[in-house]
Parts: sequence; C-alpha cells; structure tokens
Amino acid sequence: MKKNNLLLLALVLLLSLQSCKKDETPTYESEFKDGVFVVNEGQFMHANASLSFIDKDFNNIQNNVFQNINNQTLGDVAQSMSFIDDKAYIVVNNSNKIVVVNRDDLTYKSTIATQLINPRYMEYTGANRAFVSCWGDGLDANDDYLAVINTVHDTFMYKVPISEGPEKLISNEDYLFVAHQGGWGTNHIVSVINLATLNKDAEILVGDRPNSMVLTDNYLWVLSGGEPSWTGNETAGKLSKIDLNSLSIVQEFDFSTSQHPQNLNMDDDKLYFNIGNDVYQMDTTATGLPGNAFLTYDGIAIYNMETNDGKLFISDAKDYQSEGDIVIYDLDNQQKIKTFTAGLIPGDFAFND
Repeated sequence: MKKNNLLLLALVLLLSLQSCKKDETPTYESEFKDGVFVVNEGQFMHANASLSFIDKDFNNIQNNVFQNINNQTLGDVAQSMSFIDDKAYIVVNNSNKIVVVNRDDLTYKSTIATQLINPRYMEYTGANRAFVSCWGDGLDANDDYLAVINTVHDTFMYKVPISEGPEKLISNEDYLFVAHQGGWGTNHIVSVINLATLNKDAEILVGDRPNSMVLTDNYLWVLSGGEPSWTGNETAGKLSKIDLNSLSIVQEFDFSTSQHPQNLNMDDDKLYFNIGNDVYQMDTTATGLPGNAFLTYDGIAIYNMETNDGKLFISDAKDYQSEGDIVIYDLDNQQKIKTFTAGLIPGDFAFND
C-alpha cells in the first residue's frame, strides 16, 4: 500500500511538472507587438541574413527570430522591412525577393520574387499598392525601375521605369518621392511620381548621392552625402528643403567638401543626421547648419541611425565579420540606454508599434 501511494504521488508530481513546463513554453502569438525589428543584412553571397527583435522596454534582444520560427533561412542580404496592415515585408536584395510574414508572430506567408532585380526599399501608398525601388542590373544605367506590388494578393503588378539608382522612398497623398543615390554609380536627383497618373511630374536636382528624406509640414527635406574621397572626385554633402506645392528647392545648406552626412531623421520637430560618429540636431526653422555635435557615438562606426518616440537607435556593423551592436540613446538627455548584440551587419530598423 505504501509503495502504491508513493507511485501515485510521483505520478501527480510528474503531471504537475509537465503542466508547469507547458505554461512556461513561449507562445509566438503577438510575441512581436510593441518593439523594434533589426534587419541584419548578413554577408554578401553568404545567405546569412537574419532578423532580431528588441522588446519595447529594451529589456532583451532575440536574434535569428525568423529562422527560429519558420525553420528556414531569410536569404542573401536583407535590405529593409516595412509594415502594411497585419503583414511585414522583408526586402532581400541579393536574393531578389520580398519575404512576407505575419506582422505580430512572424510566421511565414509567402514570397514575392517575380520581376524583382536588386530590390532595395518598399513604400505603401494606399489603394492596396506598394512601390519597391529596384536597381535592375547594377552595370546597366538604363534598366532601373519601381516594381508595383498588389498588397492584397502580394503579387507583382507592373514596372515604372525610372532613372539610375533608386533608393529610399517616401510618400504623401499626392506623390511618391524617390531618392536616386546612384546604385553602383552616382546620381543627384529626386524623382516625383504622381500617384494618380504614375507620371514623373518632376526631377529635382539635389546634392550628389541623396541618401535619406523626411517630410515635415509642407516640405520635403533631402540629405545628400556627396561623393566620398575614395572616388577621386570628392564633393560636399548638401541638405535640401523642397516646397511640396511648387516642387522646387527653397533652401539649401552646404557642408564642407570633406563632410559626408547620412541618415536624416526627424523626431519632435527636430532634424537629426550624422557625420561619422557625430550626431547633429537641427531645428526645421534654422538658417544654418548646427556647429556642434548633439552627441558623439563612442563605438566603432555608425552604420545606420534612426529616431523613434524620443529615442535614437544606432547600428554598428563593427568589422563586418562578427555580430554587430545596437545602441539606444535617450534624445532628451543624450544618455545611452542600452547596448545589444544583434546579427551580422545590422542595418534597417522597423518599429512595430
């Protein structure tokens, strides 16, 4: 009898432990709401791109989340990530595809691969339509285009031919703005695509290699990095302010020839950009460029930088061979909040809030 009681007790304890283990098993439903995804490019031709996720309270980072959930790799050089309704779109540049997943649990839905050659960035413009900047063949200056995607069926629709090297995209109700950094070459224009007609209403000349844009009130701000010194034809960076009514430049700010600004962002009516590891803050009403750095990043090098909800997010690719860092600052006091180790060559950020 005593032996039977012990066996019964052991069985009860075993069932209890199993029940506890089941309760503690993480569920992926809504796991990725309220936080930031880090798009890790991975090394070119190694097909080791990945996604990381940082929770909203900046307590921890989860690496390789796409692969862990879907038991498949993401591809070769993940370039960017966008959200449309309940879906997320991951543009994988050298794999010539867009991977579509559920936004909040990251489970795989489909892949768009038709007519995508060197895709870069994606912009949703409403009416179940998104545009993807595509370089085409990097050696051909005349085959660049925008791929138009149906976001209901997640299928390719048609191409809109465009000038060389389309990169970052941003839109308002009337226009899609395309920054032409130049692809493997160099360009210095912003194309203005009329969303009603798909005609190119204007090509605005800005500085060499426009790399980032923000919309503020009735203006488009475009930051151009200029030609770097290694080209043998170094040119100065430029910040251009474009009136959206006239589609013309109303103000320009010139950097010195050796200054190559990057990563224009906006937070709380302030503009932010970096030159090397120095981050600058600028009022939209300013009449000149800021003279002093807002803060200086003390890591190896700023690879990408974005602002969101009073925070500054910096990615550092380090030696491009090992896992990179994500460093988060508070814009109110310029204090470092947290440093995380992400994947290989962390680049784009996608804020799921």
